[in-house]
Amino acid sequence: MSSSSPAPESPRVITALHGGVGMLVAVWGAGLPVLDARVDLGPTRLGFLLLALALGAAIAMPLAGHLAHRWSDAAVLRVALPTAALLLAAIGAMRAAEPIIALAGVFGLCCGAINVGLTSRATAAERAAGRPVIARMHGFWTLGAVLGSSALATALRAGGASLLLLPAAALSAGAILTLLALRLPVGRTGTDPGDTADQDASPGPTRAANPVLLGAGAVAAAAFVVEGAATDWAGIHTTRVLGAEPAAGATMYAVFFAAMTAVRFAGDRLRDIVAAPILVAAAAGVTMLGFVLVLLSPVVPEESRVVVATGGWALAGAGTALVWPIVIGSLGATRIDPRRLSLVTTIGYLGGFVGPVLIGGLAAGVGLAGAMVLPAVLTVLLAVAAPPLVSRLLRPAQTRPLSSPIATPRRTPCTHPSRSTCPKHA
Repeated sequence: MSSSSPAPESPRVITALHGGVGMLVAVWGAGLPVLDARVDLGPTRLGFLLLALALGAAIAMPLAGHLAHRWSDAAVLRVALPTAALLLAAIGAMRAAEPIIALAGVFGLCCGAINVGLTSRATAAERAAGRPVIARMHGFWTLGAVLGSSALATALRAGGASLLLLPAAALSAGAILTLLALRLPVGRTGTDPGDTADQDASPGPTRAANPVLLGAGAVAAAAFVVEGAATDWAGIHTTRVLGAEPAAGATMYAVFFAAMTAVRFAGDRLRDIVAAPILVAAAAGVTMLGFVLVLLSPVVPEESRVVVATGGWALAGAGTALVWPIVIGSLGATRIDPRRLSLVTTIGYLGGFVGPVLIGGLAAGVGLAGAMVLPAVLTVLLAVAAPPLVSRLLRPAQTRPLSSPIATPRRTPCTHPSRSTCPKHA
């Protein structure tokens, strides 16, 4: 069973939570170039750091799905959000690489739980609204990332001390998120008889793992590899490959998410008027063009390198903006429960966590500029594989209106000898 129906005010709260989580993640992504400059992480240790983050998230997401089903996704968020903020504040105050890597694994546990909790809440809110709203929620996530990274970049350019700025930003975002999480209604998400009938009648995926769910996760994972490349490596690419200052690295992160935000705010309208397979194919093409520019940026004239890379990351952000909203929106229409939703979430978000690790491994061997070939190749695969996979994924949802929260009960045939004298039909 999916989470209990949200209270009337909770869609606004869920949207605000997406924005707050975007601000918190911005402290991590935009702060990585600062941490790299402070403790000299380098590509190899950055790879280990991101691997610790990925392992933590991989462990947490399936567990969080079971906890959300048994108790509540709101309960999961109330624990994971403040814990993540405290851990990120500690990481921002570190002066050595080894404790940063160790804490990154625990931070990954919290990130995995947050991803599952937010996804479960968002799909429930879209069903309750009866129309597409998930892209807008994710638009607020990226808006939070833009605002957070831009504020951090501005403070760094003004000469602020990173040892104070990073912890202060993490704790401020954590306080806001904790207050918002306390406003979410908590309801046990165990199965009851009414929901059993509904699930039996649902045309959506019913097994813990099947080709539809695995395909959905694979499509999302490819997009999240690209997003993870921007989150964890765009800033480092700007500083180490293009030779720009750390503040410019934080700005590049903001550019990527600004483009993603603009597309996501228009995304629900696009989902209404453009077929999902066509939309995914177009998005992959735009992303591919973006990575062509990123790959070309180190070889253009020096004065144009940052400009070309900025255009590339902007196109990559615009191209990847709607893949995840399309995937989880269509799954939400089938009333998928948090446990099965966590499978798709785990596969998808692992692309975002593991992709940067693979880029780090490649960077250690062929350099960071060459390592950007990996997300570029994945955009080609996304353009080829995503449209048929999304068509298969959306097929069950198209048999049921988005706004139908409960299946129509089956009528029992009348067996009375005379319908005219039957008490039920009198």
